Amino acid sequence: MIDIYKKLPGNNCGECGESTCMAFALKVTSAQRKMSECPYVKQEDEVSVDQESVVTIENNYKRVSRELEKEIKDIDLKEAADAIGGNYDKRNGRGSIRLKMMNKEYEVNNEGLFADAKYVEHSWSKIIIYDYVRRKGEIPLTGDWVSMGHFPDAASHSKAFQKNAEDKIAEKFNNDLTGLVSRCRELEGFETIGKLKADYICGFKLLPCVPLYLCFWEADDEYSASCKLHVDRNAEAYLDIEYLAYLLEWFVKIFVE
Repeated sequence: MIDIYKKLPGNNCGECGESTCMAFALKVTSAQRKMSECPYVKQEDEVSVDQESVVTIENNYKRVSRELEKEIKDIDLKEAADAIGGNYDKRNGRGSIRLKMMNKEYEVNNEGLFADAKYVEHSWSKIIIYDYVRRKGEIPLTGDWVSMGHFPDAASHSKAFQKNAEDKIAEKFNNDLTGLVSRCRELEGFETIGKLKADYICGFKLLPCVPLYLCFWEADDEYSASCKLHVDRNAEAYLDIEYLAYLLEWFVKIFVE
């Protein structure tokens, strides 16, 4: 942690979303944050830390996915499917849930997570879908849209989330609303309206009961384009808020490719 801290500015600016540089360094050490989320880190320092910590981070993700996979073995999948919008199927005496995550088909059963009849090795895919299944959608969606900063556990990450997700879309499609609309359609988005007044609003189903709403404002003579991502007020009932933040950033990475 001290080695990481020495590579930070040390001025406790809070732009990363943490109250102090020491708090940020601690979370980098425990694989909860990435060095790149500090806007003042030199590129060579970022690379050296990422290379040193990549094994630790991946090991941490694998550990979490294994723990969640153990829980899935005891879940009533039929009950869960009804609650989370999945399709329950029973073949050869074994039940499974079929669902889509970001337009890709997955099957989860008591043996694990599968895609195209092959066991999924990607830790984050397993973490997100296992957590989604085990929560069983405790309460219904509200239809009210909120930003990630609305959730207490994500409020400290709101600046980093804006930098890593929302700003990337705004920069990619600045002065290119046509390109944005085309990309939304490619990713099976659905145009919608809401309480917010934006130049363009599109919804996506990240998971059957985890909608995402992309609100985009075009650039004008005074301001560059801007983008805000919103989720349902009760999204936390369907997915751990840290996992949801990762899923949104994952979506953005695909969106701007």
